[in-house]
Amino acid sequence: MTTAPDLDFAPYGIDTLWLDRAPKPRTILIAYPHPDDESFGNGGTIARYVAEGAAVHYACATRGECGTVDAHMLEGYADTAALRTAEQTCAARALGLAAVHFLGHRDSGMPGTADNQHPNAFIQAPLERVAGQLAALIRALRPQVVLTFNSYGGYGHPDHIHIHYATRAAFAAAGDPARFPEQLAGGLAPWQPQKLYYPTFSTRFVRMAVAGVRLARRDPRRIGRNNDIDLVRIIEETTPVTTTVACGEYLEANLRARACHRSQGGGLPFGGRVPRALLRRFFGAESFTRAIPAWAGGPTERDLFEGV
Repeated sequence: MTTAPDLDFAPYGIDTLWLDRAPKPRTILIAYPHPDDESFGNGGTIARYVAEGAAVHYACATRGECGTVDAHMLEGYADTAALRTAEQTCAARALGLAAVHFLGHRDSGMPGTADNQHPNAFIQAPLERVAGQLAALIRALRPQVVLTFNSYGGYGHPDHIHIHYATRAAFAAAGDPARFPEQLAGGLAPWQPQKLYYPTFSTRFVRMAVAGVRLARRDPRRIGRNNDIDLVRIIEETTPVTTTVACGEYLEANLRARACHRSQGGGLPFGGRVPRALLRRFFGAESFTRAIPAWAGGPTERDLFEGV
């Protein structure tokens, strides 16, 4: 079996930041497109499983080149990508990630922007190419559990949607010796993860937001800085909660990771004026949809590794 010290993903266009190469009995691979997606979405879950001895790897498709950043935050950095890479490194250390694997694509920006058409934009990358990168990571790292966004990407971001389809394709291909045979020739054996999850949430707050927006005589389908967020579509596309991971005990690591992403508004809510007890309640659990094996009903899962 290939061991972490021997792994080199450069042939697949992947730039890896290793933080912990020690072999672990359980592994999670998270595939999202941007620096901060892992902390803002699943910081508590990551911190919990790291504390419990799992290796958690982050496949990050871009370096967040299109994120809006205040000019003063760029002091000392060559560009937005350099700043957000540093923030991602900070967050990775705070959470205890085993590694961050940058796939080398460019942030595509929100729908309808000029960044969508950039030749290096993530959404311009052929699905087969991205699936091959992720399949290589799956075969090398041998995760039992994989996380990615649902088919709407949570809120319709093109990169979130693209990573969904690429990860689904990689999940299906990684265990098939007929797919990406050049990887097998390079020493990567087929590996089939057992479970695939999407992050999700209760839509109660979003429904309240829709009601409030309508009371203000605004269109809930066109909100946000650029009017490109559709709250109604978010509700329609949100997948059901099948799995709830308790992570309140790991609040401090979660908050430290969020604070690392300062250019994206990280830090303590309301400037740190919220009591820790209330924060622990608010961030006390994170929810997921089990996509594979397909959920057939029954009690809510409490562990991503349940049944593994």
